[in-house]
Amino acid sequence: MTLKHKVETGQAVLLVARASADAQNLDALQLLRESLAAQVGSAGKVDFEQIDRIESGAVVLASAHYDCVVANPIEPWVVEHSSSVLACLLLALKPSGALVLDELVLDAADSLDGSPVTRTLDELARQLRFAGFVDTQIDCSAPVAEATLRLLAERCWKLPNVDAFVSSASGHIVVAAARARKPEYNVGAAAALSFGKKAKADTKSAGTQSAQKVWMINVESDDEIEDQDKLLEEEDLARPDMASLARPGDLKPRRKPCKNCTCGLADGEVVDESQACKPAVKPAVPKKPVDVVNVKSSCGSCSLGDAFRCSSCPYLGMPAFKPGEKVTLGGSMLHDDFIP
Repeated sequence: MTLKHKVETGQAVLLVARASADAQNLDALQLLRESLAAQVGSAGKVDFEQIDRIESGAVVLASAHYDCVVANPIEPWVVEHSSSVLACLLLALKPSGALVLDELVLDAADSLDGSPVTRTLDELARQLRFAGFVDTQIDCSAPVAEATLRLLAERCWKLPNVDAFVSSASGHIVVAAARARKPEYNVGAAAALSFGKKAKADTKSAGTQSAQKVWMINVESDDEIEDQDKLLEEEDLARPDMASLARPGDLKPRRKPCKNCTCGLADGEVVDESQACKPAVKPAVPKKPVDVVNVKSSCGSCSLGDAFRCSSCPYLGMPAFKPGEKVTLGGSMLHDDFIP
């Protein structure tokens, strides 16, 4: 075990690797897990999860649960960490938790034909930053030995032409040991911003300074400035008396026009102001005579008498009658009630 796999007592550690039936060095992976468990002691714990299950979504890691994640630590480092896997590992870490990761990368930007390793060192660092990790540090060891490349090509990647791959990839594939840290806040955390008042104060002071600069006069300018006091005469400086401001005696104050003015004062015409303005007289509209005989009742109660008639009924004041019958006054209704 190297120093990069050193953890502290009481920490929760997640060990991530590919441990299938055809995986290599299972004994070394078990030894690493036992070593990590001995370091954290009884107060801590070491969990193991296969990276294939994380990538496929078969398992969901607990959020903000682990202090450290050790990924792909054992040779032959067959795992290439995708963006989805890195996002899951970031979610599983506590704030400020550490990620220790090993991965095969190319030593140059030139790609190898038929090589499963396609990521360079800069691309790995960029992928970690895109996933949300900070303080990324990546170290590269010596190129992978040809024996390890042959083992990867035959048993893990199962390439058709192993000899051609080993000869072309020899010296171009290295092991990148990356160490990164999760930010000090958890995913989805919220915090109140306290720079609102300061921003308003800064805006106010900046506005005052800009206003002062707008009205500032450059005294060092060669242009001559005209003295405004010299433009005034002695008559302009004299204070007027009340007699000069009074209305002449032969002028009378003009009367204001009425709201419904009809004499022409509101239109600016010369009128006799001694006469009061008369409001406009609206012409009387003659009322249409009501045909009390042929009128049709809309309520059906006109013939019943005034107790059943509407307020606008044309039969108000007339006695009750039968529908369709001409209303007439009785014989006694034509005589005066008062006889001298």
